[in-house]
Amino acid sequence: MNPVELTKEQREALVEALQEYSEQEMDQELGQFEAGFLLDFMLQRLGTLCYNKGLEDARVAILGRMELATEVVYEMEQPCDL
Repeated sequence: MNPVELTKEQREALVEALQEYSEQEMDQELGQFEAGFLLDFMLQRLGTLCYNKGLEDARVAILGRMELATEVVYEMEQPCDL
């Protein structure tokens, strides 16, 4: 898996969100660099977990659709007198 790539705007918004959360919920000020390092750490550690969860969700959805498609094919079968 490739590392999560963020646009400049996404990164800035997430750093700002981390700073606001830290200040409001933990009464702790984070500078821009500290919040950026925290974001990098979180992306590195959580990115793989979220990616794998997304793959599992996709796998479940695809299998559900395949079951439906299989049912439709069985319904299309015609009787055969041999």
